[in-house]
Amino acid sequence: MEKIYHIIDAFFAPGILIGLAVCLFFLYIPPKAALRNYRIARYVMGGAYLFYAACIYIEYHVIGPNADSALMKPIILFIACFQALLFTYTMITLIRVNYLTLRQALIEFALIVLLSVALILIYLHFGGSVAYWSTWIFIIFYIALLVRYVFLFNKEYNCYEKQMDNFYSDEDTRRLYWVKRSFYISLVVGVLALLYAIVPTTLMGIFFMTIVIVFYAAFGVRFINYVLQFRSIEAAIVPEDVEVIDVEVSDDDWSLMQRIDALMAQEKLYRKSDLSVADLADILGERSRQISMVIGKCHQINFKSYINEYRVVEAKRLLDEDKGNRRTVDAIASEAGFANRSSFYRVFKRMEGISPSDYRLGVTGTGVANSDNK
Repeated sequence: MEKIYHIIDAFFAPGILIGLAVCLFFLYIPPKAALRNYRIARYVMGGAYLFYAACIYIEYHVIGPNADSALMKPIILFIACFQALLFTYTMITLIRVNYLTLRQALIEFALIVLLSVALILIYLHFGGSVAYWSTWIFIIFYIALLVRYVFLFNKEYNCYEKQMDNFYSDEDTRRLYWVKRSFYISLVVGVLALLYAIVPTTLMGIFFMTIVIVFYAAFGVRFINYVLQFRSIEAAIVPEDVEVIDVEVSDDDWSLMQRIDALMAQEKLYRKSDLSVADLADILGERSRQISMVIGKCHQINFKSYINEYRVVEAKRLLDEDKGNRRTVDAIASEAGFANRSSFYRVFKRMEGISPSDYRLGVTGTGVANSDNK
């Protein structure tokens, strides 16, 4: 068992981390202003991968595999805090492009460094019960840090989902679900780091290092490919320079809303499964943010809900017309503009209180909701 641990710790883990760091440093990113923070995050993550590789190397080749486990606890906790900070803010940067500031990151990093150095000095100078209780204070700080990052990430991810709902009409495409999954997997890794710091055994070390390397490799590949995904979500998450408009619905708002409603009724644009606010903006000669804001002010729903209301009405019409059940529900969903069957069933049942299949059979719905707004 120890031989496996030594192989992972001495060669396998540092090699993979260094390879990913090199890829991150030499990744080409288009010179777009909106990708400025992503470019910074690319270098930061590359540095984080190198830093972690260096820590593993120092742990094995300098400190040694048989080092005092009490001294290893503050070192493990410092690395865990540092990685939690980097992963949290990096993932937020992927969905909120202008969120992170250098000052904000430096303040948190400085706090972590000061606490870590203080804890190590206390251990080296005092030892005994003083070091023991200092370690537990650091553990409590680390747990509080993880809890804070969970609330922070969820807050920003909810804002991102609202932006997407106000821009795209579909349920699933262009949604960076992998970012949310990656955050919670990184949270699991952070909890494992805490367990490893409390119980630094060989078996725990093997398990922890294996999980870390798999996660770092998977996230590194996703992070590198983000620049390709950014093209499809850029219009939704990059803020436009628009003036703040009063929440009161003006005559101009109603006029634009009538134009939008007329366009939906005449052209049936909702049948396009990947319809976005940008498509309406191009046709109407208006700005995307203006259209989504007018829909919200006039109908009190987001763009996705507005389009899905038309789609459900169209789907009901098609189901009513198809008396002989010649077409499948999937075919009707596609014709009404839904991207897939699961999306159709979810939205239809949310709005009508029954499934499309039950509606076809004549079951009476409850009409529990009039939109699919989250």
